Amino acid sequence: MKISHFLLFFSLLVVSATTSAQTKLSPEQEVFFNKLITGINPRHVNWVRTTAAEVKAKNLTEVDIKRQAERYAAPGITDNQDIEALVGMVMILTAKDQEEDLKKMLNELKTLNEQKAKQRELISKMQQQKAMTAIQLDSFKLLSSRTIALQQGRNPDSIKLVRTSSRVKAVSKAEMDAMVVKLKGDLDSMSEMGEMVSLRLQLIMDRRSKVLTTLSNTMKKISKTADEIIQNLK
Repeated sequence: MKISHFLLFFSLLVVSATTSAQTKLSPEQEVFFNKLITGINPRHVNWVRTTAAEVKAKNLTEVDIKRQAERYAAPGITDNQDIEALVGMVMILTAKDQEEDLKKMLNELKTLNEQKAKQRELISKMQQQKAMTAIQLDSFKLLSSRTIALQQGRNPDSIKLVRTSSRVKAVSKAEMDAMVVKLKGDLDSMSEMGEMVSLRLQLIMDRRSKVLTTLSNTMKKISKTADEIIQNLK
């Protein structure tokens, strides 16, 4: 099995196994976040969103977030549990963002796998063809154009085939061979792309696991109710 196939299979297997387990926020964490995000001062909400974006961009640790929260809170917020609540909100929002990233990347892998399957099928058909018209060749070129669109982050289905009725002449063996080489090159490029997406997917899953573990520990430090925290962070 090629490494790209293994990575794609492994990533999908891991995500499938973890989505229903540690990669999900608990109902209590969801309720806590939703209540606070709509109840505390908008200034604090803005800080939470800004800091969560920074966590994602810079991969900040719990210690980094706590320091930023303490700097932000002083001197207006003195209760340590209120500060922990802000840290918890940042981590919950970070986890939510990571979940969306995982969904997007899984969709990207799905599209990539579908495109690769079409590519292999057409390569096989083309290698079996003994003769071909220019119009038939257009269909093969369409797939190549869709592969390029996929690599550029565009929707491959947006690329449409434009047929020219006058192109009914026979295609030479050299042209057919060149197209097979082109399609195989595109397939190799998609395999490399799949490896990169799979590695990125694994990185996000690792970070998400750490975020949720840390979040669980942070929430254990908070004995106040959400209503009490809201009153302090009005």
